[in-house]
Amino acid sequence: MRFSPAHVEQLKDELDVVVGRGEAADGQVRVTAGASGRLIDVVLAPRVMGMDSRKLAEAVLRAAQEAQDEVAGKVDEIMAGSPDAGNAGDAVDDERRFAAMLESFEASMAERFRAADDQRRDDR
Repeated sequence: MRFSPAHVEQLKDELDVVVGRGEAADGQVRVTAGASGRLIDVVLAPRVMGMDSRKLAEAVLRAAQEAQDEVAGKVDEIMAGSPDAGNAGDAVDDERRFAAMLESFEASMAERFRAADDQRRDDR
């Protein structure tokens, strides 16, 4: 099953604003992830700089995983609300449709970044 171009654009718009947040070390480590799972922001409170480097790395990893899990849940909700979701049939079909939609989204974002880079070069 394929998404129509209009449906892909609608999903892109919905996914553009999806973020997930995670915390660790009593909120001293905070991570934000975008729809692709890519980390958008990492905030370390000054107090964590005194932590053992291994424990700090574990806290960052835990917060990142929490943020990515939250994003995955939100993306699942968006996909479940998709008009095509009722025709899914099985989880494999859902995964294929999601993978195709995500690939299209990532290609669109890559194009946007290339255009921004081109604009920066032109402005120099």
